[in-house]
Amino acid sequence: MVKDDTKEQISLFDLPPQEKPAKITTEVKQKPAPRKEQSKRKEPARPVGRGAPRKEEAKPAKAAPGPVPAGDVRLTANIREELHLKLKIAAATRRTTIGELIEELVETYL
Repeated sequence: MVKDDTKEQISLFDLPPQEKPAKITTEVKQKPAPRKEQSKRKEPARPVGRGAPRKEEAKPAKAAPGPVPAGDVRLTANIREELHLKLKIAAATRRTTIGELIEELVETYL
């Protein structure tokens, strides 16, 4: 015979005692009446097809991640992954930004 020791255990969560399920009723509920269309569509229908222009889906120009300080310009450059990693490590080691590190290198070597 199996002994049930769970009654003597302390609960991890304060759960209320389980209640018995309510009686199941067999009443049929009526569906709500269908809603009337409140306003008609005022936009003209878009042409369908591959070459159809879609003004809503035009992507806006990608905004810069943050404001550029006065007197600075934003620079975009493609470099090898290993050099980028070296720049990140050097900037973190010196507790500065990659941008400030690049400025320092450009001033030194140009």
